[in-house]
Amino acid sequence: MCKKALVICWRRLAEVWHQKKLLAFLILYPLLFMIIFGSVFGGENGAFSFKMAIVKPDNGSDNITQAFISIFQEYEGIDVVVKEKTDESMDEMAKRLIEDEDFIAVLFIPENFSKIIFMQVNVAIFYDKSADVNMQSIALGTINGIIDAFSQKIAQQKIEFAKEYGNITEEEAIYLESIANPINVSVVGFSPVKKELKYIDFLVPGLISMTMMWTGVTGVASSLVEDRVKGIRQRILSTPTSRFSIVGGEVLSNVFLIGIQIIILLLVAVFLFNVTIAGHIWLFALVIIIGMLSMIGIGLVISSLTKTAEEASQLGMLINFPMMFLSGIFFPITKGWMYYVSRIFPLTYINEALRDVMLRGAEIKDIALPFTISTIFALSIFIIGVILLMREGEE
Repeated sequence: MCKKALVICWRRLAEVWHQKKLLAFLILYPLLFMIIFGSVFGGENGAFSFKMAIVKPDNGSDNITQAFISIFQEYEGIDVVVKEKTDESMDEMAKRLIEDEDFIAVLFIPENFSKIIFMQVNVAIFYDKSADVNMQSIALGTINGIIDAFSQKIAQQKIEFAKEYGNITEEEAIYLESIANPINVSVVGFSPVKKELKYIDFLVPGLISMTMMWTGVTGVASSLVEDRVKGIRQRILSTPTSRFSIVGGEVLSNVFLIGIQIIILLLVAVFLFNVTIAGHIWLFALVIIIGMLSMIGIGLVISSLTKTAEEASQLGMLINFPMMFLSGIFFPITKGWMYYVSRIFPLTYINEALRDVMLRGAEIKDIALPFTISTIFALSIFIIGVILLMREGEE
């Protein structure tokens, strides 16, 4: 039986080899995804930056104003352009700069900014509401964070100035410090991974899962239905070949194809974008095999429920698209009702297990829950798919 299964496997692989367009797609599909996402999120282009204008008053050449501006200029993620205040109102000037020069944010420094040691000053910030929501959030959060840090330093200088000239006692100084900075936050990041992680490191396990999903679900379902429609399966069954051999050969051929795609993807990730696997290779490979069986099992079930290759492809896409966006391939879903929907999909648990092994070096005990759920689903759906395929052959 094993020998005949290998013959069936070889037939499928030879069929793919002779279909040059399909072969090119299978190879280029993971390669293009890796290069595109790696170039956008994994290299020098991975840093987020935005364009900002700082409008200073006519008397804005004092040391305090210049020090304030220099903080923004030295910040790596901000492209700062300093402008002189015109006769326009702040609203008019901000609107013109945002519309004509594509600034995300415009900050106006008031004329009395140099007197910040002795009084409170008001800084106005205008931003482009039509810009990308994520860009708005990051830009405003960054600007406000810089201003808060600068404001705290000025507050401390005011207190030191008052203490130096005897205007306040030590107890009053402590009280004023608690008003200016009521909470001292110490933030310490820790990662078991020895290198600094980029978004591409989190994305690679998702791309591996997506590769398993597309080839395993749509590819398996379409090829099996096509064999049935063309009568190839019946001709094979007319020979001394069991249905188990047919199923085994189909599974082996698709495991081989998916494996080649994943190897290509990993080679590009490792050598072009310095992605590393922190955990055990054998555990990483085991999770991938479980994922392959899950996706191939879904493909087997779809092939038994559809009559044409087009039908199988459409049903596969109907399953793949929600699973692609709701199982954490591109971004995690951590709250809301969609979080509970995401727990339905087997790819969610496969993603979690792959990321934990690849990024955190997790042991099998650390991924016990997602690994167990993935294994149970893989065995269940695979057995159901085989049973349906066997029953279909008996009809």
